[in-house]
Amino acid sequence: MDSTGLSASEKITLFSAWGLIRKDLEVHGRNMLLLLFHKHPHYVSYFDFTDDPAAQSLVDNKSLFNQSIHVIKAFGSLIEYGLKDPDLFNETLKKITRNHQHRNVYSSDVLTIGEVLLDYLAQVLGRQVSDSLPDAFRKLFATIASRFPVPPSPTTTPPSSSVESDGNDPEIEKTDDSQ
Repeated sequence: MDSTGLSASEKITLFSAWGLIRKDLEVHGRNMLLLLFHKHPHYVSYFDFTDDPAAQSLVDNKSLFNQSIHVIKAFGSLIEYGLKDPDLFNETLKKITRNHQHRNVYSSDVLTIGEVLLDYLAQVLGRQVSDSLPDAFRKLFATIASRFPVPPSPTTTPPSSSVESDGNDPEIEKTDDSQ
């Protein structure tokens, strides 16, 4: 195992699955993003779709098409080239991480996106999906996620010290706003 975190057989599994969708990257990239937005609508706000003000819907938006191509090609670069060359994998991942720093993309976001992409592959490939694909895919996304920051912990505001307590103050509940 190298810095990709994957064994040789896991790499072959990923190459095989990628080879099945590689010929239609534009369609698959768009569909993967649409599935992400369907399952997790808050991710729409991570993208800028203002370049196509004439679009009647997100499906018709040229900005979505453009961004989906970039997303799928970056992912494809990690598989096609990076899994063959761990140094290239690391450099590609550094660039991806750097490009997403100012967008507040966290490791948990990467894992969520990975699960959506895995669901998409399972839908598209059907019985062509190898039994080992889910584990290999999750390991790949765990490696990718490890390069992104951990989301900040939710904080709670302590009760105001200027309010007198009658001894019956409700406990402050900690909420988990992470995904």
